[in-house]
Amino acid sequence: MLRLRFREILPDRSEEDAARLALRSRGDQPKTVHVPGLRREGDQIRADLATIPLPDGTWDVMWVSRDGRSEPVATRDPGFSLAERAAYLAEPRDRELRVIRGPEGRLRLRSAPARPYAEVEWVDVTDSHVAISGVLAYVPRTPGRQEARLVARQRELSGVLTVDAEVADGAFSVRVPLADMAAAHESARAHNEWDLWLTTPADGRELRLASLADDIVGKKKRISFPSTVLAGAAGRVRIRPYYTVHDHLSLLATEAGAKAGAGR
Repeated sequence: MLRLRFREILPDRSEEDAARLALRSRGDQPKTVHVPGLRREGDQIRADLATIPLPDGTWDVMWVSRDGRSEPVATRDPGFSLAERAAYLAEPRDRELRVIRGPEGRLRLRSAPARPYAEVEWVDVTDSHVAISGVLAYVPRTPGRQEARLVARQRELSGVLTVDAEVADGAFSVRVPLADMAAAHESARAHNEWDLWLTTPADGRELRLASLADDIVGKKKRISFPSTVLAGAAGRVRIRPYYTVHDHLSLLATEAGAKAGAGR
């Protein structure tokens, strides 16, 4: 549902003149999709987008005048509410719609596939563990407690570590011990990245750990976690959480005397 509140109350329109919004794609050959079935409630307009086959991409929200001319809808609203995003994640869905404000102040709608994952809300690094908590995103949430596992896979290597996790009412928490990662460190590789997945035995679905609900893009260059150093089979190993280029959460292991780098 797209809800727009206008600065001034809109005049009443006849039923045949009700469809006053359109979505226009960006690019060299823009396409226009008209938004039917608008509902007016005082200074608000509500549009049900569930019935519109909207392709992936970013769309400008357009106001269509009575004579057919269209102009972009401007807004001062940044289009983001963390509380609304948290509620949005709680519902299973296969399509994600986000309202955003462009740099020039225009209202835009972003359409993309919604893939189930585990939304990371908290990361804490200790001398021997990394504690992670968050919520399940875009999957049915079962009331009560569930058995769960966190699976860490050593990227491009054979290492796999499994840790017990807890899921309660759709929220997960896990403590990842780092000693086994240090012991499995492959010194022939400058970086040993460990990618993290949450799985529940009830459905066997693997959910990638990531932070995608907020409006911070490019977390790899914006967010840095502390590291800890442990004894490994061939020396001391430094391990720290980091975000990948896709804002997925992974763990990076390097030799303590080597440059830590950023992972991939």
